[in-house]
Parts: sequence; C-alpha cells; structure tokens
Amino acid sequence: MNFPSSRMLAYLTRSVSVGALAIVLGASTAHAAGTLSGTAIDNHATVDYQVGGIPQTPVGSDTASFVVDSKIDLAVATLDGSPVLVTPGSFNRVQTFRVTNEGNTTRDFSLTAPNSATPAFGEPTEDFDADNVRIFVDSNGNGVYNSGVDVATFIDELQPDSSVVVFVVADIDLSVANADVASYDLIAQAAVGGSGGSQGADVLTDDSASVDNPATVQTVFADGAGSADAANDGRHSSKDCYKASSADLAVSKTADVSADPVNGASNPKAIPGATVDYNINVANSGAVSATNVVIVDAVPASTAFLVGSTASTPLGASIQYSDDGGSTWTYVPVAGGDGSDPAVTHLRVTFASIANGGSSQVDFQVVIL
Repeated sequence: MNFPSSRMLAYLTRSVSVGALAIVLGASTAHAAGTLSGTAIDNHATVDYQVGGIPQTPVGSDTASFVVDSKIDLAVATLDGSPVLVTPGSFNRVQTFRVTNEGNTTRDFSLTAPNSATPAFGEPTEDFDADNVRIFVDSNGNGVYNSGVDVATFIDELQPDSSVVVFVVADIDLSVANADVASYDLIAQAAVGGSGGSQGADVLTDDSASVDNPATVQTVFADGAGSADAANDGRHSSKDCYKASSADLAVSKTADVSADPVNGASNPKAIPGATVDYNINVANSGAVSATNVVIVDAVPASTAFLVGSTASTPLGASIQYSDDGGSTWTYVPVAGGDGSDPAVTHLRVTFASIANGGSSQVDFQVVIL
C-alpha cells in the first residue's frame, strides 16, 4: 500500500528507550576520599525502538570515556593537647602529629618543621629555638617515638583514607628559662607516590585552571589552610610547641656581725675576734622541684670556721667539710681554743629537693682572725 508520508508516520508506532551502562575498571571499594585517581569510567547509551509494533535491532551510541583526576587533600593535626613540657638540658623531646591522606590516590609526603613566630596553644610569647630538630615517621605504628626504630624522614606510599603518626624530635638547651616556649609547624607536602622506599618529588602544579582532558589524570589541589600554609597549595600544617618546665633558683647571701671582743653583742663591729653570721638562702620560683641541690661555700680568707655553727633549714640536709680547697669532703672540723678551726676551707650542704615555691637556707659562723 502506498500512504502519504504523514499517514506513514501515523502508521509507524515507535517506542524508544535509552539505557546507560557505566563500566568502572579497578577496585570498587568505596573511599571517603572518593573514587581512586586514574580509574577509567566508560559510558554508552542504547536506543530500543519498534516499527509497526515489531522490535527492531537496538542502536548503540559511541562510548564516552574519561579517567578520574587526582584530588590532593591532606590533613595534619597535633596529637598533643597542650605544650610539651621539657627540662632545660634534655634531649630527644617529642612533639606528636598525625598526617592523613584525604586525597584519592596513594602518595608520598615530604615533611618540614620550621620554627614558628606564632606560639601554639595560646602561649603569649615565642622565646627560643630548640636544637637538633629532626622529623621521624612512626614505623611500627605504636604512636610512640622509638629512637633507632623510627628512622624514616618522609611518608612513603600513604594510601587514601590512611594516616600515620609523625614525630618532631629536638634537644633543649640548658640555658632555656622556665616557661620559655618554642613553637614548630609540621608541614606535610604532597609528593609523587608509586615507588616504595624512595621519596617522590613534591607535587607543585595544580591543574584546576586548565582545560579538562578526559584522557589524562590531572591534579586538583583541594586542601584547606593549615597553621603555616594557604588553602589549595598541596600542603597542610599544624602547630605544636615545647614549654620549659624547670626549677628557677635564686640564691642570696648575707653577713652580719653578731659579737666582738669589745662590745659583745651590743652594736658589735667587724674587728679581729668578732663573730660573723653567714646566711645563704635558696628560693625556687620555678614550675617543678629542684633536686639534689648542693650549696658549696668557701670560708673567707682572714677568717676561721666556727665549729658546730652550721645549721640547715629545713633540718636533715647533708653537711660536709673540706680542708683542701674542695678536692675532698671527708674532713672533720676540730675546735681550737676560740672554738674555730682554721683548717676548714669549704663547706658543702646538700638538700634532697627544694619544692617549687619553696626555699631552703644554710647558716654558719666564722671568726675574724
């Protein structure tokens, strides 16, 4: 039959359905960071239709393909909730951080820890630089720095959604004063992964502004701003600090004439034969106790130590004497006719401890020759 084209269109009944098929190559595990970089995603459409009620051969589209680009995202966080308290003169003091790969590909991360001009944890001032500052990665996953075990200086092959503990390790100079602060920013920089045991080059190029190329894995910086870096720079950082916690000793000494051969105890003067009272006071205004506090004092020239005059407050201090300028401390004083022993050259008094906020004192007497 011959029909006009318009009737032909009315006669032909067409049914069209479109289906989409997505084929993902590689691991199908879901990641918080998203689909893994480099994953190929292919997609094509299928058209089903009928002619005169009879299903016809489906028609397929071309396959549209692209690969998932690389999102660089990371987070650095200190695990110390307050300043790391350190003793002046101590070694291998540890700040602890966690670095997390929040991107969608396995990466290396290079690590630096510059001194910060802005103190951590709201401390008022930045006072000193620590010595021998080093960075180590936790190799056995115990979260505790083990010297000689944790020796890696960069993060190697950190998978997406994984994290690792990093230690900043430093020595503290003996000259650091109580409550002094030294702050550091741990900065992790995303680097090329893929070769275990070898540090990849830092990733410095962001393709965010480039035209999208479906066939090429491009890099997009998605990191936030850290304590010492800007957003979207392929880095992240967090701040921590050392704070000196030490005894702070102040020593004062006084000398008072308590009697002389002419005036006795009434307005005595420093003449030969007079008795002079010495008092040494040690006060601790630091944050912790001072232990094994040793006071050494020389008997002044032109005087002689008055035997039995040494006293300590509190009681119980160890008191020793020397007759050879402090080389040995086994001498036992012997009183002469005036009660003094000119052979005593030094005395040494040892306190087991002086608590923070506390004080101790030593009293002894000499006779002017």
